[in-house]
Amino acid sequence: MSAKGGLKVNVVGPKCSGKTTIANFLASDEVPAFSLKEHYSETVGCRILECERNFEDGLINIELWDTSGSTDYESCWPAVMKDAAGTILVYNPENEAHVSESGAWYDFFVKNNGLRDEQCIVFAFCPKAEPGMRQRTSPKLQHLNVMNVSLEDASLLTQQFDRFLRTIKHIASSKGAREEK
Repeated sequence: MSAKGGLKVNVVGPKCSGKTTIANFLASDEVPAFSLKEHYSETVGCRILECERNFEDGLINIELWDTSGSTDYESCWPAVMKDAAGTILVYNPENEAHVSESGAWYDFFVKNNGLRDEQCIVFAFCPKAEPGMRQRTSPKLQHLNVMNVSLEDASLLTQQFDRFLRTIKHIASSKGAREEK
């Protein structure tokens, strides 16, 4: 859990993979205007979006740390990773470089941060994604649940995000209870 008692979730992946689009949607539940011809605006370093989710036991504050896909900011990544309860890894399965790079993002932000596989959700973000169709993945991600997502099926994206939050909230709560003993 983050210092504020909420959940800190890193949103990571290669450049131009759709991280900001997904983070904006998850933080607001509103489908942003999205077009493949839209001008790309690179995230500088990291931006933090805050939202709340209502769970059975009350309201939880969520921080989404939308991290630049540029390795120019790699020196900042340890600070971004600190106190993260989970990681959302986003890549475009139609981009071969993204498929191969996604394994390195997983290693750095999940494995090197001591997170369990359950604390990572992978979104294969493709505007033309067909629900249920397995996308190409890095061999390092094949054991994970890789979700095909597009903004066409916003309810599926929201459902998966909420399920992921419940999982990482449970893990963070269990870890906190052990540390108090």
